[in-house]
Amino acid sequence: MNEKQFSDAESAGLYKLAGFAALLAMSANLFDVILGFGETEIVVSGARSAIEWFSLFQVNWFKGLYTLGILNIIYMLCMIPVYFAALIAHRRNFIVSALAMILFLLALALYVSNSAAIPMLVLSGKYATATTEAQRALFAAAGESALVRGEDFTPGSFPGLLLSGIAAVTLSVAMLRGGVFGKANAWIGIVGFTFLTVFSILATFFHTLYFIAFYIFGMVGGLLALTWFALVARRYLQLGRDVTKD
Repeated sequence: MNEKQFSDAESAGLYKLAGFAALLAMSANLFDVILGFGETEIVVSGARSAIEWFSLFQVNWFKGLYTLGILNIIYMLCMIPVYFAALIAHRRNFIVSALAMILFLLALALYVSNSAAIPMLVLSGKYATATTEAQRALFAAAGESALVRGEDFTPGSFPGLLLSGIAAVTLSVAMLRGGVFGKANAWIGIVGFTFLTVFSILATFFHTLYFIAFYIFGMVGGLLALTWFALVARRYLQLGRDVTKD
């Protein structure tokens, strides 16, 4: 990538946008952690039928969206500027950053297109207003299909979660090699997102190990990821100020 493709003002603006986006991504993940600590029940995929999900949406639509991963979508959307800015920050050695961005965009497309959160919200409303048993059965069947395709920690949602984790690890490797971000920042990302990827694998395919996976890989990886977001945000905002000064 040619350094002159972006003016100083454009680069500074992108770095600042990426910094604030990283803070928003951190906030979405922190909110997820806080809500998770407030739950007395951890729902394993397949534990609820579509009709049970519809009932949850009718009582608390936000809890339904949250449990089906809406915060993951918000997090992924916030990360778009973070990955793009890495291409500029590592423009003299950007191949690994480019690979990370490609993996991330694939993850975003797969996860959002398969997500059950919004479809289940819409179907729950239609199920509630259905006037015949045939209509209710139709919406319930559509709900079961949506859950199979996109409930979190199912084979349907797994490719998006897996690629998202691999993309974050790859981006952290680019930071380790690029010399723009600190080595501690990079290693925190490598370890943290590796732990979260292992958690996704165990939670998806080894349900009996869910609690072990959650409290070891999920919590440790989550705390490291929150630290990574904060460090990345700080560095991007510093880069934005430094470019403006120069």
